[in-house]
Amino acid sequence: MNLGYIKTGFKNYFRVWWIPIISYLIPFGIFILGLAFKRVFIIDFSLILFYLNILGSIISCVVQVFIRKWYLLFPQLIVAGFLFFFVGMIFTYSPPDFYGTHKKIPENIVISEPLDSIPIQSDFNNYHFVLTEYGQPGIYKYYTDLKPKESGYFFIKAYEVTSNDQLSTNRLKERSKIKVDSVDLGIFSNDFTIYEGSWGDKYGARFELWFDPKGDKPEYKLTERNYIIEGWMR
Repeated sequence: MNLGYIKTGFKNYFRVWWIPIISYLIPFGIFILGLAFKRVFIIDFSLILFYLNILGSIISCVVQVFIRKWYLLFPQLIVAGFLFFFVGMIFTYSPPDFYGTHKKIPENIVISEPLDSIPIQSDFNNYHFVLTEYGQPGIYKYYTDLKPKESGYFFIKAYEVTSNDQLSTNRLKERSKIKVDSVDLGIFSNDFTIYEGSWGDKYGARFELWFDPKGDKPEYKLTERNYIIEGWMR
């Protein structure tokens, strides 16, 4: 490759006002490829190029001032500002999440599908912990007929089965809490949301039912069960 062409192209990028604007097509095209192949690293690479091009646009604006074509910096700033705002909105309110896309559900474990209705008594014959779909994909409700002999609260921990990644760590414990008094009877239930992944991208997760006793006693695990799930789309 001729180094002279590279040097000339590099200079023209900063001196010719429209080249930084057209160059936004490169990260945009790579971003589309990332969505098509559902690969996070491709999307991350497109964002790096996008922000580098914004930096290049700013430098080009300074160059336009030095070569006395200051009026040409306005289209560059307008386009860069609009795209920065637009991309920021996308990744704030609807970031692509391919967590479950390439996950494999193991065939050598016992794994269940969440029920699509309220469980009946027979659903607790083999397990004391049942998961059901609740409203939208990624939102679930758990039920248990276990009867603690002390006050405290139930809560859920969840892990992806192949990597043991803990799921929805910051929200799941608090959201899934069920307060329990020692005299409580019947079936306990509460809903929660799994945020990793998107609708249609199913993967295996291990759900653990824990109990946190009142006072200074340590929390302890009661039971666990594997389920095929999908994440909630923001």
